[in-house]
Amino acid sequence: SVTGSLNIGGRGTNRSFHGKVASFVTTTLERNTAMPDSTEIAEMITDPVGWLNDYKVGNDYRPSHDGISFQNFLMNNLTAASATQVWLMGDGSNDSYTNMIRNQVWTSDQNYTKLNLLSMVSNDIQTVNISGLT
Repeated sequence: SVTGSLNIGGRGTNRSFHGKVASFVTTTLERNTAMPDSTEIAEMITDPVGWLNDYKVGNDYRPSHDGISFQNFLMNNLTAASATQVWLMGDGSNDSYTNMIRNQVWTSDQNYTKLNLLSMVSNDIQTVNISGLT
């Protein structure tokens, strides 16, 4: 069991992050399988939605609740969305200050994998331009 909190762009109430976060990806790794190669890692960083389509959809994965069984990864599925989160920090489908940041694996999910914007205000969501990516 993995427990605890995940903070993106901050480390608590008195340690504010000064910068911008364009996206965040987290996923389970299959047991007894090599780490992703540099090509996959590059796509995960530069094109997270393309990475989902190229490397996750239709392939086996390790569900977050079960370290043994592997299943066909499907979009808009709670098990897959629990195992893999792709947050585009305002650029994703259904992202907004009121909707929060939605997991691109299941963009209509309002309860389980959305990224809550704690201690933020609406103008904290800003356009980010990264040379070579935008």
